[in-house]
Amino acid sequence: MTRSARLPLLSLFVLAAALLPPALGQGAPVIVSTVPANFASGVSPTAPVVFTFSTAMDTTATTAMFMNPSSPLSPLPTTPTWSSDQKILTCTPTQPFPANTMIVWTVEGQDLAGNSLGGQPVGYFTTGSSGGGGETGSGTNRITSFIAGHLFLYEQSSPSAATPSPDYSYGFSADTTLASNRTATAISVTLPTSVVKMLSQSPTAPEDYYTFDGTSNLTTFQAEYPSGNYVFNVQAATSNQQVTVTLPSSMLQPPAPHVTNYAAAQTVDATQAFTLGWDAFAGGTAADYISVTVGDVFKTAEFGTTNALDGTATSVTLPAATLQANTNYDASVTFYRLIATTNATYATEAFRATSTHFTLTTTSGVIVQPALTNPTWTAGGFSFDVTSAAGQALTVEYSTTLQPGGWSTLVTTNSATGDVKITDPAAAANPQRFYRARTGT
Repeated sequence: MTRSARLPLLSLFVLAAALLPPALGQGAPVIVSTVPANFASGVSPTAPVVFTFSTAMDTTATTAMFMNPSSPLSPLPTTPTWSSDQKILTCTPTQPFPANTMIVWTVEGQDLAGNSLGGQPVGYFTTGSSGGGGETGSGTNRITSFIAGHLFLYEQSSPSAATPSPDYSYGFSADTTLASNRTATAISVTLPTSVVKMLSQSPTAPEDYYTFDGTSNLTTFQAEYPSGNYVFNVQAATSNQQVTVTLPSSMLQPPAPHVTNYAAAQTVDATQAFTLGWDAFAGGTAADYISVTVGDVFKTAEFGTTNALDGTATSVTLPAATLQANTNYDASVTFYRLIATTNATYATEAFRATSTHFTLTTTSGVIVQPALTNPTWTAGGFSFDVTSAAGQALTVEYSTTLQPGGWSTLVTTNSATGDVKITDPAAAANPQRFYRARTGT
């Protein structure tokens, strides 16, 4: 396990790449301009981000991703649109970007000839307040925040259980975000083992200080980052501050999320809504939190906000047309346990999180008409199977007369595997009953 302070891998790559000079490549397309400009500040959180390319791009293979370096596992979703000449990509925030926050963007893709994007495909800007002001800092920079916790990383590549990521399975993260009116000469965190780790100041967001350490050895990780008190020390020219974040042993590490309809997630019809499911969070409560991301186009609501998923949720529905057809998306489901406190001068958060990453793949959206098979009388009523494409949204209807306008909905469902069993308990009390199924809801 390395002893040097560092961001999670994604943040480290993005911040390092943002500081590199443009790469030169013969024939490679490049980004010729961005709006807002690179390094801009005071950007409206709702403003679209516009990329202009030197040549027409392959719109099915070119994407932009946006993230807050303090939350590298939670990309910020946007809605992409292309100009008719395929040279201008406009990304409109699906939800407003966090106010007073550095937003890092990365673009990858290729032109119509298959040449990979060159130049400088990484940059950042800083949002202002919700009203478009020019403050810098994080969304909570009215006060100083201190965060410490454990992040376990897993990967799922089949319907079977997820397995630990081979390189960095177990990680420790500590972060301090100073209030806007503060500066510091140094910030450190003293571990329960009495080891002192210095936090590194972000070169692009000077109010952020961070450290991250990871390993694939659980025994080593638990010995170096045990439960207990993590004591932050802020050194400043005018005043110092010491704040303790306690990671209690009673806060258990969440289990690895397991996607229950993994097979269906490999053939998602991009024209239809898709419900992603996972096993219940063992021991999960309404006080816990679940985050789901799919590429940079879909992200569930943040903890503490309206529509956030609590620890009892077992599914989330991606609206129709959210995803592009014939595309692979990096997706994740993350279970969080956390303890957050706030007073007049600072906020603290202790967390344990476990994240499962997987690939979600869309198809061209070809509709497979459903078929009704295997009619069976059971003690519970009349049942039959409906076969269709995996992940297909279905509506099953019934009628007693076969007259136009005489059909009623029996059930709407998602055919996760391509075969779903339907039971009608009311059939036993009716001398005749007719059924049909259609795609959609």
